[in-house]
Amino acid sequence: MDTDFSEFSFGYAAVREAESTLTAIYRSAGAPVLPSLVLEEQLGWDAKIGTVDYALFLQFKRPTYISRRHPHSPTWDQIGTPHYRFAVHTGEHQHQRLLELERDLAVESQIGDVYYVAPCFHAQHDFDQAYLNGTVLEHSVIVPPSEFGADGDTHHYVSDAHTGTQLVMSHPRAPRRHTDWTTIQRHIGRRADTRGHTEISRPNLFELEEILLRVTRGFATGERRDRQVPITRRIDRLATLMGCGLILLGSLEDDQQPPQGQ
Repeated sequence: MDTDFSEFSFGYAAVREAESTLTAIYRSAGAPVLPSLVLEEQLGWDAKIGTVDYALFLQFKRPTYISRRHPHSPTWDQIGTPHYRFAVHTGEHQHQRLLELERDLAVESQIGDVYYVAPCFHAQHDFDQAYLNGTVLEHSVIVPPSEFGADGDTHHYVSDAHTGTQLVMSHPRAPRRHTDWTTIQRHIGRRADTRGHTEISRPNLFELEEILLRVTRGFATGERRDRQVPITRRIDRLATLMGCGLILLGSLEDDQQPPQGQ
């Protein structure tokens, strides 16, 4: 059974929720971090350089709900309880690029993360309630591309609808790395708390753009780097080429900070 809502609707809700939550975490720690749209307004069209504090790339998956009504489902035979399932085709170009981006972001001072995200609900009223409560991501599975590797096979990721137990198929195993929205928030909280007390080198927006240009090579033409478009928008376009929603948190260089209250 498919979800009652579209992948686009789920993705929109998840991105707005993530941006609001992560921005609030940084601001509660006193860090002058701005979400991408506000950063774009402050940078304008000139050569001022913004730095990247954190970039979260989310590729959304619309799961299938499997219950007793689907006894011929290959995962029902192995799970035996209602569950949500989505597939990742590791041989596809897109998955391979997500793996590359995950590795590159880890090398660059761990400035960001890449995840597949799928809801653990399928009814419209459950989605509406989660959206209103700000718990869309809390009730979703969040999985890094590296969990599936690059063996060229298709793997299903399943989550038990009642217990939340998660498995990677087709040879059932538990995820190697447990990730959920609470874990991500704690990670960002630690980054925010230590931001002004450590010598972490934060790349600028142009360096993040270079990473994305490398990763998306072959995806599109030279239009990827239209100098007439603000850099934050160019970065967002590159994320879109990979099928990702992007939450980009950055800041102006110290001598470019806007007055308090802006």
